[in-house]
Amino acid sequence: MNAELTATENLIKDYRLKLGCKIRIVREQRGYSQEQLAELMNINRSTISKIENGKFSITVDYLVRFSIFLDYEFKVVEKQKYGQANSRTKKKEYASS
Repeated sequence: MNAELTATENLIKDYRLKLGCKIRIVREQRGYSQEQLAELMNINRSTISKIENGKFSITVDYLVRFSIFLDYEFKVVEKQKYGQANSRTKKKEYASS
């Protein structure tokens, strides 16, 4: 795998982790457990867990559902210099966003 592709994959992973952390934070602020939100959204609790932990590539459909049921507008992509993200160092930042 070349360096450019690796940098792109890392950037995608970073965004997936950041979005998952933000969904978890908003869910908790709204007072929902994963189980409660899953029931409202008519999806499996394990799907929410995988999304929150960055282990599932979220679709637009799921993102819209989260936005509706959590009453929150999620920012998905930020301007960033290409190749700047590093998943190991960014992980802690996302939890505090």
